[in-house]
Amino acid sequence: MGSLTPRVRKFLDGVHIGKLATIMGDGSPQVTPIWYMREGDRIVINTTTTRVKYRNMKRDGRVCFLVDDGYPYVVIFGTARVAKERDTMKDIERLAVRYTGKEAGTRAARTRFWKEPRVSVEITPQRVAVDL
Repeated sequence: MGSLTPRVRKFLDGVHIGKLATIMGDGSPQVTPIWYMREGDRIVINTTTTRVKYRNMKRDGRVCFLVDDGYPYVVIFGTARVAKERDTMKDIERLAVRYTGKEAGTRAARTRFWKEPRVSVEITPQRVAVDL
């Protein structure tokens, strides 16, 4: 497992939109902007079970996750795992609050996101590329 340095952790803890690359069934890449949060050396994302990225990760857990501000950037090459033990609805509410603020995030989570079939996914780094 690739570990994250304190400098990388600090950068990832900033509010940036992640870019998640997954592998389509035909081997081509699929990239999606996505909210994320860091827990230790893992990245946690949340998505609906109807999304292409979910189907791709379920079939092939290899992912690439980019967080950037142009330059600087962090690229995580790793493995995605559906984290069935996590509280999916709590995770999406935490993410919504992180990205849109307490009031708007709580409202969006409870009136929209909680009504969708969702999963939380943990990304474990295997290799990390950095330009900070």
